[in-house]
Amino acid sequence: MRKVKGLTLLLSLALIMGLVLTGCGGAESNESTGNTNSTNENTGNAVAADISKKVELNMYLIGSPAKDYDMVLAEVNKKLEKDLNATVKVNWVGWADFGTQYPLLLASGEPIDLIYASTWTNFYSNARKGAFLAIEDLAKQYAPKSLAQITPDAYKQTEVDGHLYAMPAQFFQYGDMGYIVRGDLMDKYGLKTIGNLDDYGKYLDAVVKNDSALDPSGQISSSGGLESYYANANGFYNILATQYSPFMVSMDDTSAKIFNLYESDGISDYYKKMKEWGDKNYWSKSILSNKDDKMFENGKAASNLHNQDSWKGAYMKHPDWDVRFFPNSKYTYKTSAMQDGMAIPASAANPERALMFLELLRTDQSYYNLLTYGIEGKHYEITADNKLKALDLDGFAPEGYCSWGFKSPEFYKEPVDSPPNIDEVRKQLADRALDNPYALFTPDFEPVKNEMAAVNNVVQQYALPLNYGYIKDPEEGLKTLVDKIKNAGSDKIIAEMQKQLDAFLAANK
Repeated sequence: MRKVKGLTLLLSLALIMGLVLTGCGGAESNESTGNTNSTNENTGNAVAADISKKVELNMYLIGSPAKDYDMVLAEVNKKLEKDLNATVKVNWVGWADFGTQYPLLLASGEPIDLIYASTWTNFYSNARKGAFLAIEDLAKQYAPKSLAQITPDAYKQTEVDGHLYAMPAQFFQYGDMGYIVRGDLMDKYGLKTIGNLDDYGKYLDAVVKNDSALDPSGQISSSGGLESYYANANGFYNILATQYSPFMVSMDDTSAKIFNLYESDGISDYYKKMKEWGDKNYWSKSILSNKDDKMFENGKAASNLHNQDSWKGAYMKHPDWDVRFFPNSKYTYKTSAMQDGMAIPASAANPERALMFLELLRTDQSYYNLLTYGIEGKHYEITADNKLKALDLDGFAPEGYCSWGFKSPEFYKEPVDSPPNIDEVRKQLADRALDNPYALFTPDFEPVKNEMAAVNNVVQQYALPLNYGYIKDPEEGLKTLVDKIKNAGSDKIIAEMQKQLDAFLAANK
C-alpha cells in the first residue's frame, strides 16, 4: 500500500496497515514472497471472450494522479485497445475524502468496473453488504493466471462466506506505520532518534520553536490524530479491521479478550497529552478543513505519519533532507492478503473485460510497469543490475499512484536511490514480527450492523476532537465518549464479536 498521503485514519487505519502498511501498499520488505505457481484448486482455463464490442472500463483508485498520469494512461489505452478492444478511464478518490466518498461510491449504483479494495477500506463488510461481485467462477475463465497466483492462505483471507470478492495483491511484507521526519532538521535540533510518541513530541516542539513556517505534523482532515499510533505502540490489534473501530485485542494477552480502547488503561493520559500538544500548535488549528495531502513532500510540513513507501518516495524526491523513518508499533505482522487488492463492484457494466484487464496488470510486465513506474526512457530506466532508476519524479514517481492493488513480487524493482538504511529498517520490522493468530478472522457484522453504524458515527463525532486537543477538559470528553459508545451498543458488539472470535480460534487450534 503505498499511500503517499498524510493518512492515519482515526483509530484503525494505522492499526490495519500494521497488520500489516505499510499497503496501503505497505512498505516493501526483503521478506516479500509471492507464489505464481500456486496449486489453487479453484483455477481454470481461459476461454475465448467476446470482445467484439469496444468498451470503456471505469476504474477507481485511491489518491491523486501524477502530473504525467494522463500521458501514461494514453499508452496503456493504446495497448488495451489492441489487446482487449477496450480503454480504461481512471477516477480518483482523494485521501482527504476517501473515508466518506468510497462507501458512497459503492452505494451509488454508478457502473464501476474495477476499484481498489483493502482491509482499511472495509473490504469485508462491504463484501457482505453486496458491494462487490463474486468472481471465483468468472476468474476461471477471464483471469486464470491471476487466480493461480493466489496462495491457499491468501485465498482464505480474501474469501467471504465462501466467495471470492477480490483479487488480492500477492506482495506480502512486514508493515508498520511510522514517523517520517526530516533528518536535516533532526540534526539541526540535536535529536538522535524517535523511539516513541514522546520522542516525536520533542521533534514537533523543536519545529514549532525553530521553524514556525512549517506545519509540524503534516496531518490533514482524514488523519484522525495519533490514536492509532498510541494503540499500536501498546501492542493493541484492531480485531474488526474496520474504519473507526475502537474494538481491540492485546497481542500480549493470550486470552484473546476484545475490549473497547476508550475504556482501557492509559487512554485518558493519552488524551491529556493531545490536549497539551494541540495547545502548543503541534498541528494546524484548521486541520479539519485541510485536505493538502502533499504538505510534507512539497516542503510545507516537517513530518508525515505513514509507511515505508511514503518514506522512500520522499527520500528519493528530497535526498538533501535526509528523510528518515522510525517504526512505531510494538509488534508487526505480515500484511494480510487484502492489505491491497482490486475488486469488481456489483454495479460493474463490464466485469469480464475488467477481469481480463486486471489479468494483464498482474501478469504482463509491460502493463504493470506503465501504471507502476511510468514510461520507460522518460520516467524510469532499468539498470544493468535490474534496479529501477527514476528519471522524472515530478512527472511520475514509481509506485506513487495506487498500483498497490496489483503489486507483484515478480515485477517489483528496487529503486537505486532508496534510503541507504532501508534494509536496516526492514530488519527492525522483521525482528518485531509476530505470527498473527487473527489473520484469517473475518467477522460477520450482520447481527450488530446497526450498532456498528451507530458506534462509527459516535467515534467520528466525539473521538476526533479529543485527538486534536479541541476538548477543554479531556477527562470529561472521554467520559462523554464512553457513554455515547455504550449507548450506541458497544457491549452488544463486543459480546457478538467475542463469540465469533472464540469459535474461530477453537476451530483453528
